[in-house]
Amino acid sequence: MTDILFLLRSRCRAVITGEEPERFLNLAAAKGIYVSDVRPCNGGLRIRLSRRAWEMVKDELPEGLEMRITGEYGAARFFRKYKGRALLLGGIPLAAAIIFAYTQFIWRVTVTGGTPELQKEVSAFMEENGLRPGAAKRKIDQKALKKEAILAIDDLMWLWVDIHGAEARVSVASRDMPPEMAGGEPSNVIALETGVIEKMTVTGGEPSVSVGDTVEKGGLLISGVIPSENEGAEPMIRHASGSVIARVWREKAVLIPKVTEKRTRTGNVKKIKAIKIKKFIVNFSLNSSILYPKYDKIRTKYTLGKVPVAFIADEYHEVKSEYADTDLEQAKAGIRAAFEEEIAASGAELAGMEAAGIDRGDYLEYRLTAQCLTDIAKTVPLE
Repeated sequence: MTDILFLLRSRCRAVITGEEPERFLNLAAAKGIYVSDVRPCNGGLRIRLSRRAWEMVKDELPEGLEMRITGEYGAARFFRKYKGRALLLGGIPLAAAIIFAYTQFIWRVTVTGGTPELQKEVSAFMEENGLRPGAAKRKIDQKALKKEAILAIDDLMWLWVDIHGAEARVSVASRDMPPEMAGGEPSNVIALETGVIEKMTVTGGEPSVSVGDTVEKGGLLISGVIPSENEGAEPMIRHASGSVIARVWREKAVLIPKVTEKRTRTGNVKKIKAIKIKKFIVNFSLNSSILYPKYDKIRTKYTLGKVPVAFIADEYHEVKSEYADTDLEQAKAGIRAAFEEEIAASGAELAGMEAAGIDRGDYLEYRLTAQCLTDIAKTVPLE
């Protein structure tokens, strides 16, 4: 608030020069003077202060300091400058009032679309029903005009009134015109998932559901077929589009073994080399049998381009197994984190999650149910 008042008052930009110019700041603080934008400059300080503050301190500067005004700004200075021009000052609010009043009325009406004859008929109807230059915007009921015009004019298939600034734009279509297709190929918008609608934004077509409705996967959300308000007329065909944010439920179930096997290599390795010609394998090792009860197999294969010959080198690493009880809480945390990453990668927003564990003998079934907010709208061609 202090800054706003400072801007409204006349303010000065000044330069303080002399020995220890910081003494001026001590003087200003002692007198309760508001000083801003303090910056060092050659031989002193550059400051901003109100004109009233300048009047208070100009005769009480500490010895050895000088203050020079380099500029003056603010609303007070502006009005003081034009003090003798009352007519000019009075004209400013008058001009603002005229501009505001001008924007509250319609000064131009244009009709586009359809045939020239239809445009003339619609223009006459609009003028007769109050949509004319000089009409007050607040008295124009766009929906009522649309409905009454379609009922009154036989050749009119549809009509739309749009007011931009001081101009009213009336778009029309004749009955003998083909159904309108706007924004792309004819299409519908269907649901990608089952959920409860939280928010809808329709940019094309006509909504088939409302906020709070429960929709099934594949259900119609926005229709590209818009029935005509005039009985017997063909419907309009549009490219349906929009965003439909819904609350959906996603589930994940994982079996966690209660006992975990840890495999450790013993260091014993058996290597077997062979050559493969088409489907036939010839071993180079005299003894190719593997006596290890458990092992890890690593195969390296070398080919000769398109020639059906490959050299194979297999390594069998003996392993031993140790068993320990699974840290179930750590396993659950890892599964939950992976599920949250999966949800985030799909573009959905996690709104809540419930967890349950079911004993399955040697396993624990860990089941997660997540509530998510996501856009379930999918545009599909109109069949």
